[in-house]
Amino acid sequence: MVVVAAVASASVFSVCCLLPFVACLSVVANTILKYQILGAEFRLLPRILSAMFTVGLFILKLISYTPFFILYGMSSCLAFLINLSSDARKVPYRNFFRVYGTLSDRELKKMTYKYFRAFIDFFVEMAKMTSFSEKRIKQHCVFKNIELVERLAQEHGFILCFAGHMLNYEMTISIPLHTKDIGMCHLYLATKPSKGLDWMLKERSKYGAVNVPSNAPLKTILRLNKEIEEGKSKYKSYLFGSLSDLDPKMDDKHSAPFFGRMLEVKTGAEKLARKFNMGYCYAYIRQTKRGYY
Repeated sequence: MVVVAAVASASVFSVCCLLPFVACLSVVANTILKYQILGAEFRLLPRILSAMFTVGLFILKLISYTPFFILYGMSSCLAFLINLSSDARKVPYRNFFRVYGTLSDRELKKMTYKYFRAFIDFFVEMAKMTSFSEKRIKQHCVFKNIELVERLAQEHGFILCFAGHMLNYEMTISIPLHTKDIGMCHLYLATKPSKGLDWMLKERSKYGAVNVPSNAPLKTILRLNKEIEEGKSKYKSYLFGSLSDLDPKMDDKHSAPFFGRMLEVKTGAEKLARKFNMGYCYAYIRQTKRGYY
């Protein structure tokens, strides 16, 4: 009982430290940029942010060893407090009202609470995943209808798998653990190199996924295709994951109906798939219970 109490206390302490730490990081960066207290070139800013990022990773690692029931309990409490603020729930409430306008005010507020809880749960699970073993991630994310992917791989070679930023989409990076001859490539939005980006790419590739920058997908596809043809790849095909639900560019958009409204969507992934005659599939993510998909 003493050990359990100690672990719980350390876990709560770690979680409570993370939020003020992130807030402090934002305040320090904004203050430096606003008042230019470090000079015109901000030479010390990268070092300060780098040090704070390192401390943040340490706190994140402590949270990853915190039991789920403690983290989910805190998530529910925090979501409840956020949902009490009319300013905080203004945007999700408006969006739910547009789609489910026939629901009562009480029902819509209940939906906004679930939205905030799911949002916080996502970061909780992201922290936990940093310490997940291959066996553990396979328990939390189970793939159904893998035979469809295998059939598309035989017919087309490469596959484009669409998905959305919903539930814990990050767990889909574990699909290489469920397929023998099919690898996975993850298309990510290319930005300037940073410690945060390096950490994210390392986490997303630890189960075998290949990270593909959005500004150079053709180069990666050609390289992987050449490795397969020369017998240098351990996979016979690759599945490319694309979460194409962000705001499209002016020259890369298409209008489609969405919840009774016309919505502009990205078309870059489709163009890439047509160019290489890829097969198409969609990853529908369903939550069986908190933390399990």
